[in-house]
Amino acid sequence: MVADSDTSTRHTHTDPVSAFGIGSVALTGPRTVAAEQQLSSRFADHRGRIDLPALAVLFDHIGGLPFYSYGPSGSPCVQARLAMSMQGHIDVSDRVTGTAELLMHDHGFGSTRIEIATSTGHVCSAGTARNVAVGRSAATNPTRDDRGATAPAIGVDSVPLPPAIDPGLPGRAVVEQIAEGVRAAGPITELLNGRVEVVDHAHGVGIRFTARTEPWMGNVFGTMHGGVIAAIVAQACSFAGHANAAAGRDYQVGDLAISFLRSPAVHGGEVVVDVEPVKIGRRIASVEATMRAHDGMLLSRCAADIQYR
Repeated sequence: MVADSDTSTRHTHTDPVSAFGIGSVALTGPRTVAAEQQLSSRFADHRGRIDLPALAVLFDHIGGLPFYSYGPSGSPCVQARLAMSMQGHIDVSDRVTGTAELLMHDHGFGSTRIEIATSTGHVCSAGTARNVAVGRSAATNPTRDDRGATAPAIGVDSVPLPPAIDPGLPGRAVVEQIAEGVRAAGPITELLNGRVEVVDHAHGVGIRFTARTEPWMGNVFGTMHGGVIAAIVAQACSFAGHANAAAGRDYQVGDLAISFLRSPAVHGGEVVVDVEPVKIGRRIASVEATMRAHDGMLLSRCAADIQYR
């Protein structure tokens, strides 16, 4: 029987913000924005853990709002690059708060600092976004007054967590079981319509992660939201981290820097993330990832470090 965490209760989503339980978005100062994310088991990985992929949409979303609201151009913007770091454990049912501050801007570019804290005040993620104003029209283009509106907080239903992993299994065996369909891929992989394959490389174990796009993954331009791109790539890197882990070894996606080169359409096509090991060490595994469209077009590049404990 194929392992599955809860496909029977799959929700129909309308956009990345609601899909990831994000709400209470508000302008909090002359250059600052805040928002909350209600976590749940729907965003857990194959280990039943909340890791960096679960926070990527919140990070990207608030990373662009200060520049969009206060930048001089008043035009829609995208992120050219995100740099995220993670630290410490996050409870599956925690409610985290993200804050973003526009550090600098000119007529075309901005730089925003982002922090995400748990309900106890512990900063669990921090980093920066590089903002770029774009001239293309948005499908939804709110006015400046609308950008200051506060969205209602969003609740998220829970699903059963994946079965516990036998600590005697090496990481490669765990990921191979997921690839073969005999172990649950985890709720966040199901949310992202992902499937995983194990690929051997000279410096370690690599991963190919394929995700099928859906309209809810789109941004205001009708192409994939940068936070969803980052979540897909980060989950691929997470699987690579586990595939190179010794039996019983815990890990976390510690750092991720992703450049957005193009944004894919979200009409049911597939995107493919190839993760290659750069150096697999005892405490840190460094990997590189590329996302391509189904026709081979390069969409993003990423470098990530996986921390082993």
